[in-house]
Amino acid sequence: MKKILFASTALVAASMMHAGAAEAAEKIKLNVGGYSKWWVVGVWQSDAFQTASTTGGILNNNLGAAGSSGTATNGSGQRSNFDVKGDNEIWFSGSTKLDNGLTVGVQINLEAGGHSDHTTDTIDQSFAWIEGGFGKVILGTHSNGTALTHVQAPDAANGSIGGSMMGNNFAVAKPTSVMGMNQIVGYSGSTNTTAFIADDRAEKITYVAPSFYGLTVGASYIPNVARQDVRTTQLSQADAWGGTALYANTFGPVGVKASAGYVYVDLSSAGQTLGLDSFSAQMYGAQLSYAGFTLGGSIQMATQNNTGPQATLTNSVMSTTGANTSVNLSAVKGGGQLDFGGTAFDVSLMYASGPYAVSFGYYRSEVKGLLANSGNDVIEFYQASGKYNLGPGVDVLATLGYANYKDERKGTMGVSDAAYENSGFAAMTGLSLAF
Repeated sequence: MKKILFASTALVAASMMHAGAAEAAEKIKLNVGGYSKWWVVGVWQSDAFQTASTTGGILNNNLGAAGSSGTATNGSGQRSNFDVKGDNEIWFSGSTKLDNGLTVGVQINLEAGGHSDHTTDTIDQSFAWIEGGFGKVILGTHSNGTALTHVQAPDAANGSIGGSMMGNNFAVAKPTSVMGMNQIVGYSGSTNTTAFIADDRAEKITYVAPSFYGLTVGASYIPNVARQDVRTTQLSQADAWGGTALYANTFGPVGVKASAGYVYVDLSSAGQTLGLDSFSAQMYGAQLSYAGFTLGGSIQMATQNNTGPQATLTNSVMSTTGANTSVNLSAVKGGGQLDFGGTAFDVSLMYASGPYAVSFGYYRSEVKGLLANSGNDVIEFYQASGKYNLGPGVDVLATLGYANYKDERKGTMGVSDAAYENSGFAAMTGLSLAF
């Protein structure tokens, strides 16, 4: 971990030394960009799940009093079949090239409404960067290097299957206790992607080397993955490092993209020997494109290695950083130890021609969950999407899909068993404006 940090610092320092003293350069001027997406959503899901009994425990359908989750009274889970959903961001970015040849820049992403989950930051990302012949170094709250270079299955309307309103669990309701990928730190709900984003854009340093014949490599070091906005240095726990490689090239009419990444997180609690509780993930992805068709797929394989004593609340990193303030996963899982390891994959085929693009894809994740249970929590999506470009930065979008969520304990929960699985269809159309 220290080697990554020191290597990046040394590269920057060396470049500055050889570049010479900077003369007066123009001050950075910020440009405004971003996007606004709004969807009209129709949803039809399991009646048995919506009206499930809460006998013997809290309601497992994520619908409670305002601002709460999992605390609704018996029989109050009926959901509307219609909703309006949005996703909006405003970006402020700028850069300047110094007289010594280095380029420095800054970017700040502002969440601009559309949905609220009581945990989303107003400022989504904020980072500065410096670039030269040595490559690029990024400092701040941004996606780690493995996520920046990760190749996934394409989706015509949403970029990726997990990027849709359905893939974000905003359409068909996910039972509270169903665990997905990337919940180990930073997220109270699952994030349905094969990219590693469990660091929740915590402060970090990322280095990306110059591309060489289509090959780009990079690395990130994260002092504390649990949460951004930490005002003092943390205990020696929850630090992480990762490495990544991306290859992108064309061979005649055929385009090729492939990525590979690895992340290691130390989750040892205070007072434990470092490494007693750790989490690692491997990510791979590839795309082939020809004559307007793009076939792509990816996979994440995550493993939690807990060789020391573990509290019921998953681990002390989880329980002390507020990563699960809205939903106590250990409680909804029956108070047992949890294993956040699992596997997720996606695959899709997309065709684009002129202003049109259509795609069909599949996503599935299986997370271990309760150590005492031999089953896995399952999340899966079948998703068809389309896009039509009306003009510069203006697209009409449409998505039709089926979602299924299943808790590993389904079939064993007696009168409340229906609350541990939900499935349904979602159809939505919307407008995307890029500026």
